[in-house]
Formats: sequence, structure tokens, C-alpha cells
Amino acid sequence: MIFEHSSKNKKVLLLISVTILVLGIFMFFYSSVIFQEGNPWPQIKGISQLTFGNRDVVKLDIGENKYITKSGNLEIIKSFMKEKDYYFIEQMGSGYIFKSSTGASAVATHKYYSRYYSLWTIIENSNNANNNHWTIITNDDGITYQYPKGLLAKYISVVDWPPVVKIETGTFSCKTTPMEVSSLADVTYQRLVDDRIYCMNIKNEGAAGSVYSSYTYTTIKNDKLVKVSFILRYPNCNNYDEAQNKACVSERETFDVDAMVDKIIQTIK
Repeated sequence: MIFEHSSKNKKVLLLISVTILVLGIFMFFYSSVIFQEGNPWPQIKGISQLTFGNRDVVKLDIGENKYITKSGNLEIIKSFMKEKDYYFIEQMGSGYIFKSSTGASAVATHKYYSRYYSLWTIIENSNNANNNHWTIITNDDGITYQYPKGLLAKYISVVDWPPVVKIETGTFSCKTTPMEVSSLADVTYQRLVDDRIYCMNIKNEGAAGSVYSSYTYTTIKNDKLVKVSFILRYPNCNNYDEAQNKACVSERETFDVDAMVDKIIQTIK
């Protein structure tokens, strides 16, 4: 009897030791992901609700506008926002713009929480014009246009802002950079955005762990050449830890510069 009791105790201790070891190894390798938002318990609770509660979106206990989903699938958020009377309008950078029937707006921004879950920040604004993410400007040449006050991005930032808009006479042409030399620091591409043709030139310059990209978009509007120029800063995603690296890469892949420029040009008066 004593031997059997001792054997059971050893098995229990062994099981506890193995469990602690596995948890320790897991925490060692994935701590950067688990603790990327600080206290991990709201995320763990949210994951449990997603897994066992048959829910697509769970609101986290860390603020009024934080949510978690099983993936970065935009359709999940579109459906969720539709239930709140918001309809998807467009993507701007890594943010997704929604409008309601009352004129209110909302912005949903996304980042990964490991490969399997996504965190969303959803900010709702009233229909007050001061809360609009775009502002209007008239430059020294008398050109009036709208542009975003800032980028809805964490790892991409503006350097030369607001964008410079010029209107010139001339014929549209676009001498693109051949594919075999497309890795050069100065490249030119032809883009098609909503059936509108753009010639995009990018000059890249590296400095202090970042790349500074100077953009110039050229297109035809009302039989005139329209040019939009600005500079964005892209950090080296490899300088971050694993979790931030994934978020940085994901943001860069989804950031839609073409759509932003196209919207700016369509507001020109």
C-alpha cells in the first residue's frame, strides 16, 4: 500500500513537473506574442470566448473599442459593423473606413495577435465634420484638394506632408522601369486605379534603420497633368521582435498608397 501510494505521488509530481516545463518553454518562446499588449488575460479570455462561445468577434475588457477575432478576415469586421448600421466605404492605409446611415463614421485598424488571432481597434465618430479624417487645403497655386490628416498606420509615417499637388499642361507618358532592374533605388511603374491610369515614380533612400520613399504620382484630369508628391518613412521590420515584426510586415502588405492618392486627386477643384 505504501509503495503504491508513493508511486502515485511520483506520477503526480512528474506530471506537474512536465506541465511546468512545457509551460515554461512555451512562455520562453512565445512571451513576445503573449505579452505584446501588456497584460495577456483580456486576450486569453477573448480567445476562450471565440473558441467555446461560437462567436466571430469578442469585445475585450481593456477599453471601449478593442476587439479580437480568429483571423484578419475583413469580412468578419464588415459583418460585425453592418450589425451596428455601418457600411464599408474604403481602405486607407491599414485602416478601414465605415459610414452609417446617420452620417457617423468609424475606423477599424487591425494587427495580428499570433498567426491565429487578430486585434481590432474600432473608433466611432459622430457626424461632426471636425472628426473627419480628411481635411481641405488650398495651396499657393490656388489648387483646392482634400488629404488625410495622418496615416492610419503604426509602422508607416509621413515625412513630407501634406502632399504637394501640381497641375501642368502636357502629354501623359510613363517610361516604366524594366523588371530586370526593378530593384534600383529609383523606379517607375504604371498603375491602374479604378480605371484611371497613373504613372508612379518612387525614389528610395535608406537611413538609420528606415527607408524614406519619395512618391510622385502623375495622371490626367480634365485634360491636364496632375502630379501628387509626398514622402513616407518605412522602418525595417526586422528591427522589431517577432510579434511586432509580423504586425509591421502585415501593415506594409495591406497599406494601399494607390487608393489614397486616387482619392486625393478626385477631390481636386
